[in-house]
Amino acid sequence: MNLLGVSPLRFLNNLSFLGVIPLPLSVSETVLRLLSVIVLIALNAFFVAAEFSIVSVRRSRINQLVSGGDVQAKTVQSLQQSIERLLSTTQLGITLSSLALGWIGEDTVAILLSFWLAQLPLTPEMTQFLSHSIALPLAFLLIAYLQIVLGELCPKSVALMYPEQIARIIGSTSLTISRLFTPFIWVLNQSTRFLLRLVGIRDQRRHYASLTPEELQLIISTSAETPGLDQGEREILNNIFEFRDVTVEEIMVPRTRVAALDEDATFQNLLDEMVDSKHSRYPVIGDSLDDIRGIIYFKELAKPLSNSQIQPHSPILPWIKPARFVPTSLPLNELLTRMQRLGHAMLIVVDDFGGTAGLVTLQDVTAEIIGDVYEVADEDRIIVLNTSTALVPAQTDIETVNEQLGLNLPITEDYQTLAGFVIFYLQKIPQVGEKLTYSDALEFTVTAAEGPRLNQIQIRGARLNPLVYGPSNHAATKPAGSENSAIPHLDS
Repeated sequence: MNLLGVSPLRFLNNLSFLGVIPLPLSVSETVLRLLSVIVLIALNAFFVAAEFSIVSVRRSRINQLVSGGDVQAKTVQSLQQSIERLLSTTQLGITLSSLALGWIGEDTVAILLSFWLAQLPLTPEMTQFLSHSIALPLAFLLIAYLQIVLGELCPKSVALMYPEQIARIIGSTSLTISRLFTPFIWVLNQSTRFLLRLVGIRDQRRHYASLTPEELQLIISTSAETPGLDQGEREILNNIFEFRDVTVEEIMVPRTRVAALDEDATFQNLLDEMVDSKHSRYPVIGDSLDDIRGIIYFKELAKPLSNSQIQPHSPILPWIKPARFVPTSLPLNELLTRMQRLGHAMLIVVDDFGGTAGLVTLQDVTAEIIGDVYEVADEDRIIVLNTSTALVPAQTDIETVNEQLGLNLPITEDYQTLAGFVIFYLQKIPQVGEKLTYSDALEFTVTAAEGPRLNQIQIRGARLNPLVYGPSNHAATKPAGSENSAIPHLDS
């Protein structure tokens, strides 16, 4: 600050030497007080930075550094383990430094401002009036501004941007101060507990708010909050949080896609079915899929095969295992627990009437979290021909269709798959070649079907925004097992 064109301290010193106006403070006293103001603001900033850095730094990261032998991280870990004492220490330090700053700083600035006002060519009465009405408010505002900006906001921002580095640097000093303040903190805590007991609050422990699953999921999905996670890791963590909200019905292999063996089938029939469907376990049925007799696990036949106990004409019925059943409404977290308890990797899914709705395997459960771990067959892929045309397996979930093609098809409880979407809006089971026009912008054409079951649907529209673009020669792909296939002419 330079109000008169020269340094205030030098100006005051000159006036004192000339004997013009007596100084309220000596130069050394003024310098000492100004240095005290700077030190008190620095102390306030230190306690603020200590509080925010140690509280916000990730405990998992600190534990990792401690495991690597980091001494500074060990100190931070000690502070985090006694976080209540740390917060009491920082709060006490901030309070004491703020009180001292107000006591010393405001008085010093007010005296300097009063002295500068006295240099103005005013009457003594006016000078005294201005000193009392302007000097004190200006001193208060100036000290408050310096404390808020330099003592609060700046250290807090730096501590939140670099919590690990700041915590490790000031951790040792914070721990020492915390130990020195222990007697005062004990007195304050006991006083607090006594007052709480007076108003009927008996719990002496402080409960700090913890993150709800929804808040944690929001943090994970925000790249600014979790910069160390890539998109794949973020999706896996989000899938874990949504795990309990997904039911068996949403991930099961539907009844129409279940590959099963008759109870009178032989080992040769099992081998033939394995060549076609490439599975390692199959339900064994009686009269229909509603009559499940058990499950045959091919891997469990290795020992009988090596001992020549099984021949190609041998029946499979003696080797089946009992089937276990789950309802369609069972959440996946309970399904996984049940699979672990029963030791079964395949369970039969039944509807409300006791009929077989489909089956679910451990692979289906893990795929819900980490995605498919096996290569998807061509007939199960979304084939993008160009930016306006795509061939989609009819049993693909609507959410997947929206995600892969950049669409916004409505998601309701009336259907789950693209086939269900087409049937719902047509209000009938379409034949090969039938079309559905939706919102005058999208055209859905059934290109492959097997009886009432739709296998493949062509989507055409000017607003497709595919994530992956496939070569047009995939247009000749024909779903396995299709009795009818008619792929209309597609513009390239």
